[in-house]
Amino acid sequence: MRRVSARIMVAALLITALTGCSHAAKQDGAPASADPNLLAGCGPVEDQKLASAIAVTNMRQLSAPTICDWTASNPGGGAVDLTYAWLRDDTLAREVQIAGQFGYRIERLVVKNFGGMYWRDPKDPGSCAVTVADTGTVTWWVHNRDHAARPDPCAAAMTLMNAVLSVDGV
Repeated sequence: MRRVSARIMVAALLITALTGCSHAAKQDGAPASADPNLLAGCGPVEDQKLASAIAVTNMRQLSAPTICDWTASNPGGGAVDLTYAWLRDDTLAREVQIAGQFGYRIERLVVKNFGGMYWRDPKDPGSCAVTVADTGTVTWWVHNRDHAARPDPCAAAMTLMNAVLSVDGV
C-alpha cells in the first residue's frame, strides 16, 4: 500500500510540475501534432510504432497531454502500462531529487548525447523509467502489472526513448 501511495504522490508532483513548468497548452485550439515542438503532446511517435517497438498488442491511449498513458498487452498475455511525460522547464537535478524522495534507485546514463537516468523501484522489478534532459525532461515509464522483471521494463523504456529521440532528429 505504501508503494501505491508513493506512486500517487509522484504522479501528483508531476502534475504540479506540469502546471508550473510546462508550456504545452494548445493555443487557438491547435492539436498537439501542430505544436512545432515534437516532444509536446504525447510525443512524436504514433501508437502503432510504439507498440511495435516494444512488441505489445492491444495498445490503447488512456489520457492526453502533457502526461500520456497507454495500456497494452505483452505477447505472453500480461498487461503493461506506459507513461510518457515531457516537462518543458524541468531539470534532471529535480527529477533526481523526486526519485530520492520516493526511494527509487537511479542510474545515471547518457542517451544520444543527453544526460539522463533510469528510475528503478527496488520493490517492483516490473517497473522502470528512463528520463533524459535537454530543454526540459522527457520520461518513459514502463510498468508490468504482474510486477515481473520480464519482459524487461528498462529495455522497453529505453527503446521508447530512442524512438522519440530518433524522430526528434537526434
